[in-house]
Amino acid sequence: MEADPPPHSSTRPMLRLQATSFSGYSAPSLSPSFKLDEGYSDDTRSQPDKETVSDDAMVLPDWVLSQNEADRAGTFRIGWSRLPSPTANSWPPSTTELAYSLLRSLTTSNLIAVIDRLNPLLHMDPVVKLPPELTFQVFSYLDTQTLLTASLASRSWRSRILDSGIWRVRYINEGWRADMHAIRNFEQEHAEAMSPLTRRARPQHSDPDLGEPKHKKRVLPTWFASRANKDGANGHTPTEADEEGDHHMTDGSDRRGSHSLSVTPSSLPRPPSVLIPPLKSALLLRCPDGTVKVNWLHLYKQRRRLEANWHHGRFTNFQLPHPSHPEEAHRECVYAIQFEGQWLVSGSRDKTVRVWDLETKRLWHRPLVGHSKSVLCLQFDPSPEEDIIISGSSDKSVIIWQFSTGKKIQQIQNAHSDSVLNLKFNHQYLVTCSKDRTVKIWNRQELTPLDESYPRVSNTSGASYPSYIVDLDDIAPSDLETSIANGHIKALRPYTHLMTVEGHGAAVNAMELRGDEIVTASGDRMIKVWNVRSGACLKTLMGHLKGIACVQFDSRRIVSGSNDNTVRIYDHISGAEVACLHGHNNLVRTVQAGFGDPPGADEALRLEAREVELEFIRAQEAGAPVELGPRALRRAGHHVNTAGSRDPRNISAIGAQIPPGGGGSQWARIVSGSYDESLVVWHKERDGAWKVGLRLQQEHALSNASRAGLSETAQATVSAQAQQLQAAHALTALPAGQGPAAAAAAAAATPDQNANDETPPANHAHNNAATNGSPPNAAVNQPPPAQAIAPAAAPQPLGPHMIAHGARRPASLPHSRVFKAQFDSRKIICASVDPRIVGWDFACEDEEILEACPFFQVL
Repeated sequence: MEADPPPHSSTRPMLRLQATSFSGYSAPSLSPSFKLDEGYSDDTRSQPDKETVSDDAMVLPDWVLSQNEADRAGTFRIGWSRLPSPTANSWPPSTTELAYSLLRSLTTSNLIAVIDRLNPLLHMDPVVKLPPELTFQVFSYLDTQTLLTASLASRSWRSRILDSGIWRVRYINEGWRADMHAIRNFEQEHAEAMSPLTRRARPQHSDPDLGEPKHKKRVLPTWFASRANKDGANGHTPTEADEEGDHHMTDGSDRRGSHSLSVTPSSLPRPPSVLIPPLKSALLLRCPDGTVKVNWLHLYKQRRRLEANWHHGRFTNFQLPHPSHPEEAHRECVYAIQFEGQWLVSGSRDKTVRVWDLETKRLWHRPLVGHSKSVLCLQFDPSPEEDIIISGSSDKSVIIWQFSTGKKIQQIQNAHSDSVLNLKFNHQYLVTCSKDRTVKIWNRQELTPLDESYPRVSNTSGASYPSYIVDLDDIAPSDLETSIANGHIKALRPYTHLMTVEGHGAAVNAMELRGDEIVTASGDRMIKVWNVRSGACLKTLMGHLKGIACVQFDSRRIVSGSNDNTVRIYDHISGAEVACLHGHNNLVRTVQAGFGDPPGADEALRLEAREVELEFIRAQEAGAPVELGPRALRRAGHHVNTAGSRDPRNISAIGAQIPPGGGGSQWARIVSGSYDESLVVWHKERDGAWKVGLRLQQEHALSNASRAGLSETAQATVSAQAQQLQAAHALTALPAGQGPAAAAAAAAATPDQNANDETPPANHAHNNAATNGSPPNAAVNQPPPAQAIAPAAAPQPLGPHMIAHGARRPASLPHSRVFKAQFDSRKIICASVDPRIVGWDFACEDEEILEACPFFQVL
C-alpha cells in the first residue's frame, strides 16, 4: 500500500511508507476503540482531544498509530534513509509533517527528552560563538549593575564579563582617573621572570625544536599511585608531576572517558619550589606569557568601596606632625599647603616652609628658612624633572627651592610692591598675584623671541611689558634672527619678568593657571580670565556680593568662594553662573572641586544644558511663573534653589554650555573651607543639585588625631591636664570681672606684634564696604593677627607641645579658621590657625583600599 504524494511534492524527494518494508512485520488490525489502559496518563491532552485539534497537522495512518514508540522510530529511520542526502533547507514538507505528527504522538516525558536534545541545536549562546573582541565591545556599553546581573547567566558569560579590560573601561566611564604611570611602574616591578625551563618563557629563536609538533602529556591516574608506592617503599621522595609544557591542552577524548587524565596545575600537587611563584595580591593578574597586569576589576571594586566611605562619612583622623613629635610642628598658624603622593609642603606665619612625609607624619628634612615674613602661598613638584618648590611671602618676594635638598636656588626680591598672595607655575610660566592688585608673569625656561611661549605684545590688552621684551610685530623675521645671532637680542634667563597685568580694583587674592589661560579672583568681587601670552582680558565674571577669596578652574568650570559665604560655579565658555551653594556662615577661604567628567563629556554636557533650556522655554510658553530673576519668583512665593536644580523656576541664566550645577558624574564632589571653622564636603543629588554631604569640624579632627597615637593612660592624663588648664584660665579671668565673651573681645583687640606682615582681615568693615558697593581696601584672605596664637590678655597659652597632646584651647583663644584645604581620592588635609596640620583619611586603614590608593587620582 502506498500513500499518494501531495500535489506540491512532485519535484521533491518523496517519503514512502510501506507496511511490509521490513521482514517480520505485519500491520495489526486494531479496532478504533483500542486503547492502552495504564492507570494514568502523562499526556497533556486526552486522545479524543488530540483527534479534534483543528490544525493542519498530517493525520497518521492507523497502522502507524498501532505501533509502539520503538517501532515508530524504526519506521522513521527507514523512511529517512531513502531520501537523497537532504540539507537543512531541503526537508520535504511531507516529511516535516510526518515528523511533527510523530512528535505529537509521543508521551509528554519522551517529548521533553526530545526537546532537551533539540535545544542545543535551536539555541545559540552569542558569548560562546562570537569572538572575545566583539563581546568585549558589547559588554563595555553596559553599566555596572547590568554587568553583574549578566555574569550570573552562565560560566562563559561570567568569564567574559570578569575580563580585566572591561572593568578598565567601566572605571574610566565612571569619571574616575587613574595614575597610568604608577600602574605601569607597578606592573614592571612585579613582573617575575619565568624559569628558562618553561617553553613559553624562552624566545622563539632559542627553541631547538621550533616547528616540530608538540605532544600532549597524559598520565594515567594509576601511575601516580604506583610511583608513590614504589618510591615510598624504597625510601625515596615521590616524583612530582611535570607541570611544564603544553599540559593545558585537551581534546574530546578527555570528556568521553576516565581512562586518561589531563595534567593541570589545579589537579596536581605543587612542588616545594614553584618555578612561577603565586601572586600574593588580588590587585595583580598573571598573563600567559608570565608577565603581570593590574586587575582592573579589583581596582574598580576598591574605588567603589572608597567612594562609599566618602558618601557615608567613614574616616580616620591624622595630624602633622605625629603626636609623638610635637617639636616638629610650625610655631604659628599655617597659611598654605599642597600635597602630592607621599609628600606635603606647608608654609606658615613662622616664616618657614616645611616638607612632610605623609607616610611617617614626620618632617623630611629641616625647615626651609629664607623669607623674612609670613609664607602665604606655595607650589611644588617632586618629580625628578622639576624637583622644585616655589613660595611667596608677605615680604613681597618669591623664592625657588630645590625640593629634594631644601637648598635655595633663586630668590626674586620685590617681585611685587606688596604681599604675594598666590602663585602658580607650569613648565613654561610662573604667575604671581598680589595685594598690589596686579598679576605678573615670569618665564621658567630660557626664552628667546623665536620661542612659542615668548610674550605677544598687545597695545589693547592693558598689560605692560619690560623694555627688553621685543614686539614681534615691529620686526621682520629675518631681522629678528639676525639680531639674535649677533647678540643684539639676548635670551631671557629663567625667572625673568615678562609682563604685568592690571585690571582688578582690589587685591588679587587667588588665581589658577591652566593651559594658555589665567583665572584670577579679587576683593573687587570679580573673576577675570586672561591670556597668558598676551595679557589680554578674555572675560569678566560677576555674581558674588562681596570679595572673592579663592578660585579653581578645570577648563570647563570656574568655582569660587567668597566673603558672601557662598560657593559659586560658572560656565567657563559663556560666563553664566550655574550654581550658588549656601552652607557656610563666614568667609569661604578655600575651595576645590572634582566633577569626574567621563570621556566625551563636552558634548554630553552641551546636550544636557540644551534640554534644560528647552524645558525653561516650554514652561514660559505654558504661562508658568518662571522668569530670569528672583523678583518675579519671590512674588510667586517660590524659594529659589540655585544649588543646581533643573526646575525651570530655579534657572538663573540661559546660554551656558554646561547644565545647572555644572554637570559631572555621580561621584562629583566639592570641598570648601571657611572661617566658620568647618569644612563642607558637597555631594550631588540625582537631579544634579548640590547638597551638604559632610560637615567636618577642624577642632574635632585635631582632638581625634592628637589622641590617636596615645595609650589609654596617656589619653586620660592629657584629658585631666586639659581640664586643669581650662579651670585655671577661668579662675584667672573672673577676679577682673571679665566674662568669657569680654575676654575674647579683649584678646581680639590686642595690638598685632607683627602688624607689618599683613593687614588684619577686619571682616566687619570689609562686609560693610562690600555691601555699600565700594571696593574693599584690604584683601579678604589676609591672615588673622598674631594674638591668634599668643593673646596678651590671657595667661600663658597652650604651646604646640600641649596642643599636640590633645589639650583644648581656652575659650578666649580665637577659633580655628580654615585657611587652606586640599583633597585627593583618599583624604582631605587642612591648614588653619592651629600650628598643626590635620587630615581626614577615608581609606579607614583598610589594607585592600590602601594597596589600591596609589593608583587613584582625584576626580
